[in-house]
Amino acid sequence: MPVYKTAMQIPFNIFDTLPRDCWVDIDASQLADNIRILQAHAGCPALAVIKANGYGHGYQNAARAFLVGGASYLGVASLSEGMLLRQMGITAPVLIICGMLPAEMATAAQAGLEFFVWRSDHVTALREMPKGRKPIRVHLEIDTGMGRGGCWPEEAVQIAQELRQIEGIELAGLCTHFASADILDIDDTPRQIDRFNQAIAALAAVGIRPEIIHAANSPGSLYFPQARYDMVRLGVVAYGVPPDEGLAIPDGVKTALTWRARITSTKILPADHGVGYGSEYTMPSSSRIGVLPVGYADGFRRVPKNINTVLIEGQERKVLGRVCMDQCMIDLSGLGDITGAEAILIGRQGDRQISVEDVARRWNTNPYDVYTGIATRVPRHAAGA
Repeated sequence: MPVYKTAMQIPFNIFDTLPRDCWVDIDASQLADNIRILQAHAGCPALAVIKANGYGHGYQNAARAFLVGGASYLGVASLSEGMLLRQMGITAPVLIICGMLPAEMATAAQAGLEFFVWRSDHVTALREMPKGRKPIRVHLEIDTGMGRGGCWPEEAVQIAQELRQIEGIELAGLCTHFASADILDIDDTPRQIDRFNQAIAALAAVGIRPEIIHAANSPGSLYFPQARYDMVRLGVVAYGVPPDEGLAIPDGVKTALTWRARITSTKILPADHGVGYGSEYTMPSSSRIGVLPVGYADGFRRVPKNINTVLIEGQERKVLGRVCMDQCMIDLSGLGDITGAEAILIGRQGDRQISVEDVARRWNTNPYDVYTGIATRVPRHAAGA
């Protein structure tokens, strides 16, 4: 059985403090506004999910902004993410929303982190671990249709009763997770809600009513008001992105991330000259190209030529040839030597915009993947809130 030790104190992201001509700006005030608006829309407290480096926005940036905006909880995916928040000095309630091995639970409990339980070995681990002055708060997860973590609804009463018999353990929450809440024309989510309600009723029949009943993720909170219960868990929508393309979100909820880079050099290439590795792109005529210090190691995908674009001086310009690990080349035809000029990879420049949804379509993925794929070596600069 592995042993999990408390992590050593290290800078949470040293890259944010170092200079680079490729960076991300975060509007922390917008993130705070988003959580205020969404919490008011739901009519109940919100857990703001900041896993995966705050969906690419930075753990500290997202955590602080959402707490300023009134979030009641922060949600992370792992023990390490929860420990990182504690190292940052964040004392707010933190819930680990993915499964852990029993060996990790004692470390989580020592840090005052809350976590999901549902297996018999979870119960055994809780029974055997040392207890402190404060109770260890756990949330019983029920699988109502996700097919991932959680016990079956018919097992909930027995597990809940076992948990309540362990001194120093507090059954703080009862939860489930929706598999298809962003698909509004199928019956999956109503069926999951029905199963969850049956489990809630079964627990109530034996006198168990946890403090926080929660089920709704971003789409659940927006489109299934009957699933809001005591708290909603807000992920991608808290960052201003609809759970799926074409779905409505409340007015005032907007994206807060702009990805920028500065042109480090320009040069004029002759006709038929290759650009980049493999000369996959050749110049159709003599023209100027520019170099941006951003590549696939930064999360700017190595996709087929002529798919990626950036904004330069308010114009949309193509990325030429293959994206390199650390750099890419862009079309500057008709422009002079604008070394040092700013390019926008995601965001607005003048009256033009490249949205995260635009980039996701080009890369045949979703905005979650685009945001979380921005590498940690890309500095995050937050302002506001």
